[in-house]
Amino acid sequence: MLCKRLGDGKKKAGGFTKLCSISPALQEFVGASECARTEVVKKLWAYIRENNLQDPSNRRKILCDDNLKKIFNVNSIDMFQMNKALTKHIWPLDSDGPVSPKEKSTPKEKSTPKGKPQKRDRSEGNKQKGGSSGSTSGLLAPLVLSDDLAKFIGTGESMLSRSDVVKRMWDYIKENNLQDPSDRRKIICDEKLKDLFQVESFTGFTVSKLLNPHFTKAK
Repeated sequence: MLCKRLGDGKKKAGGFTKLCSISPALQEFVGASECARTEVVKKLWAYIRENNLQDPSNRRKILCDDNLKKIFNVNSIDMFQMNKALTKHIWPLDSDGPVSPKEKSTPKEKSTPKGKPQKRDRSEGNKQKGGSSGSTSGLLAPLVLSDDLAKFIGTGESMLSRSDVVKRMWDYIKENNLQDPSDRRKIICDEKLKDLFQVESFTGFTVSKLLNPHFTKAK
């Protein structure tokens, strides 16, 4: 809910406040498939403080418990390394994976003429802002659930937001230990998930895609 509530920012929906796709490890930790980088960092720090994971002799050093080890794959990490390590877990919504620094710099087109490209950049920036607010409203807006999805959730609700459904999906996966022990990105479907998604297994990245056919916009 923290990520969902704070992600509803429309005025400055760019940079680190823009909704992004996140890795399965972060999806499990945050409980959502999409979240702004700033909200991921806030949630991590809230967790670190609540569980007293800062080294008493060096407060910049974080002592990783089992949940943080799943994300960072280390026993300890300092706050600067943590921000850098998050880069491979967070990427733009329209991308298939993390964006390297070189890839990020290519759209600038340094060698192009000054006039027209600048106008194009501004228009692209406006599109990005519009797309971001649209993604945010889409993530938070109540959607009509398919009969199969409503049956799976089993609460009698026929409308829920996408982020709420994703969170409940991850709660179900964790409660029933459906993550492959050898690769926690892989979900092994039980009978209920097989009936819903018509697959034997899937990766955490594809939860949102698999849910798409089960949503209809409310009129």
